[in-house]
Amino acid sequence: MELDNVASATLLLPGLAWLVNGIKTLAENGLYSYSSLFPLPVELHTVSVLNISFFYVAVFLGVRPHKPLRNFTISCSLLFLSNAVYELIYGVFLDWKSLTVTLPLSLGGIALVVFLNRRFHFLTNDGKRILLLALCLVGLIAIMSSLNEAGFFEEMRLYFNGLTAKDPHNVLWILSKILSVWMFCPILAVSQGLGRE
Repeated sequence: MELDNVASATLLLPGLAWLVNGIKTLAENGLYSYSSLFPLPVELHTVSVLNISFFYVAVFLGVRPHKPLRNFTISCSLLFLSNAVYELIYGVFLDWKSLTVTLPLSLGGIALVVFLNRRFHFLTNDGKRILLLALCLVGLIAIMSSLNEAGFFEEMRLYFNGLTAKDPHNVLWILSKILSVWMFCPILAVSQGLGRE
């Protein structure tokens, strides 16, 4: 039992630290700022850091019964899949060449989640909840399409190539980031027994 507590605290600490850092950066530098993922040498948009860390903490603590390594694996696999799907859709609008990377990552993420679900039974088979996931995915695609229509991806190409200093990220982009991270929640069974509904 004590080993579980140590493992749980150790695996929870990075998520809490990133969440606190994201909140601090948001308060100091605003919505479109960047936050570090200490100790990793990576900086992400603060919105992404807050989404990822809050999702990680919520799933890690929320799945019952609480088993640290299992919950860590579930949290990380769903985050990997949600990010891969986001990048796949983003890449369709920004640059088709990115599909050579994002499509295999998305398929790998799906395979990983399916494999882990067979082992840990953390996803539900409830048709209404699966429909809600599908609606979230359609919503994400619709938001990306709206961003494309508004010229966001063209502005991103200019921004990435250093041809403009104006960061085109906006409220619709923030909504797309939030939806991409949380869209798998409807099919997540927080109690181990719910996965076989």
